[in-house]
Amino acid sequence: MLVLAALSGCGAGVPDNSYQAPPPPEVTVAHPLQKTVTIFIEENGETEVVEQADVRARVRGILEEIKFVPGQIVQQDDVLYVIQRSEYQAALNSAKAALAAAEAAIEVANAQTGVVEVELTRAETDFQRHKELLAKEAVTQSQFDTVLATRDGVRARREAAIAATAAAKADRDRAQANLDQAQLDFDYTLVKAPISGRITKTEIKQGNLVENGSLMATIVGRDQMYANFNVSDREVLRLQKAAQERGEPRNPEKDRYRDMPVYLRRELDEGFPFVGKLDYVDQEGVDQSTGTFAIRAIFENPDNLILPGLFVRVRVPVGKLDDALLIPEQALSRDQRGTYVLVVNEERKVDRRTVTPGQTEEGMVVIETGLTGDELVLIDGGQRARPGVEVSPTEINLTMPDESESVQTEAASPADEPVESAEAAPTEDQP
Repeated sequence: MLVLAALSGCGAGVPDNSYQAPPPPEVTVAHPLQKTVTIFIEENGETEVVEQADVRARVRGILEEIKFVPGQIVQQDDVLYVIQRSEYQAALNSAKAALAAAEAAIEVANAQTGVVEVELTRAETDFQRHKELLAKEAVTQSQFDTVLATRDGVRARREAAIAATAAAKADRDRAQANLDQAQLDFDYTLVKAPISGRITKTEIKQGNLVENGSLMATIVGRDQMYANFNVSDREVLRLQKAAQERGEPRNPEKDRYRDMPVYLRRELDEGFPFVGKLDYVDQEGVDQSTGTFAIRAIFENPDNLILPGLFVRVRVPVGKLDDALLIPEQALSRDQRGTYVLVVNEERKVDRRTVTPGQTEEGMVVIETGLTGDELVLIDGGQRARPGVEVSPTEINLTMPDESESVQTEAASPADEPVESAEAAPTEDQP
């Protein structure tokens, strides 16, 4: 009995090693934000210059002078290059002399024609007089035949003089054409800018021989920029509906899609800072091989912030969605079964809800199907919660980033029991 009492006394101080369940994981939850949002078609695109022109030589010769610095802004008709001019100046002078000679030949031919016209008048008068005399038998047939032959000879000379004048005029016209060509060739020795813009480096160095048609440089106009992109056949219908809701264009000859607003962002931009408009849609319709519809937008680019060849993101507003449900993007999860969110029910247990996400709006994603707006969506702590697990939720109120710098919090639990309030500070899992 003493031994048992001693053993019993010794066991009184042993700690309890029975299993203690861990407390429910703490999570942050919120009701989806309800807000009217603009529905966009959003696609990847590529920028392209509106104006670009090659500078090419139009005559052959030695390049004597380069009058620009690569990368500088040039204006239309600025002189960029000077090609050897002496040869073309000589050809121009020769063409001018040939034209002067041709015009002098015309004057000589006209003078000769005038002389023949006078002789013909005299011969016609003499012929008429001898004809009347022959009728009266006052002259012989031989005398009449002589006068007739003289008249016919003068007529022939007149025809020859007229032909000579025509030939001289033809020579004059040919000389004028040669002069015009010589003047063009001489003018082309000054290679001018076809458009305004920034010029690339020269392709031909000074002192080298330039052939007719040689590429010498390229001028790129960046004041405006195109963005080319494609949309799916389904999005075409949304775009078409938005265009119809705009009504008939003021100018019936204009495409209904033209001037619809378009927004653009580059890779590192916040939001869509560039605003443009639709410029062209493919008139051949949807490409059956790809199921896409080609569209082009145009943007003003006075500060040259949009470079050609950039891969960009463009969006076109096609309507509004009232009372849209939005949740933070990090609340979405994906697996082989699809896209889903975790919600906390009235029993503080986690449920899975399959959802259909829509477009993103400043870090928030529109939920098209799967939520009603009454659910408490798990925003943070999902790595510690699984469907069916009981959690300790802290509810917050969601706001758009542009409405508040931080998300407001509210102490309330799904069962209306007091729970600990927490700030919605970004976690390591949040972007």
